[in-house]
Amino acid sequence: MKTIGIYIWPNMTSLDVLGPQQFFGYVPEFDVVTVAKTKDPVVTDTKITILPDHDFSTCPPIDVLLVGGGVDPSAQMQDDAVMSWVRDTGHAAQFVTSTCTGALILAEAGLLEGYRVTTHWAYTRQLASYPGVELADDRVVADRNRITCVGVTAAIDFAFVLIAQLAGPDVAAALQLMGQYDPQPPTPFGNPNHAPAELVDAVQAQLEEMSPGLTEFLAAKH
Repeated sequence: MKTIGIYIWPNMTSLDVLGPQQFFGYVPEFDVVTVAKTKDPVVTDTKITILPDHDFSTCPPIDVLLVGGGVDPSAQMQDDAVMSWVRDTGHAAQFVTSTCTGALILAEAGLLEGYRVTTHWAYTRQLASYPGVELADDRVVADRNRITCVGVTAAIDFAFVLIAQLAGPDVAAALQLMGQYDPQPPTPFGNPNHAPAELVDAVQAQLEEMSPGLTEFLAAKH
């Protein structure tokens, strides 16, 4: 059995972790638990309420740490208790993983130095500001025991990559088919390299406006 510990936090993007959790939950060899700073209900950015299985004091030993992201993870990055738990748990885990801006939380905890990693396209500059972090362009980036992915929907791709590594490619393929994961989006604009420049700029500006805490924190830090 592998225990996968999913760290959840207020105002995070639920799909970052609920997508992977859905498929992890189908793997008999996985014990999937959610962990938060306290056992109080966690309300996500779209007002979904998640009741964590554990707080830091009751969390069992974790083989795979997964940290999801959100528009502004700066409150987590400035919380000493969170950083201490993420750091200690990551050092003890077999795999340290993130989706979207969860990579910034891992970087702040010092867990990505010396690794190739990625994050949501609008936050790559911030991630690159951490010493020893090497940015990669792939949708999912696996470097030794660190696995990171780009924004939100890539969390499902990430899930299949991890399942293939831990349970085998046949298991990952079967779950992909069972979930009918065959994306055919209505536009080709899911990647900034394929989107009109004005759309990229507008979305970038919107995300920056929604994350003033992150901008201020990293400006003061670096």
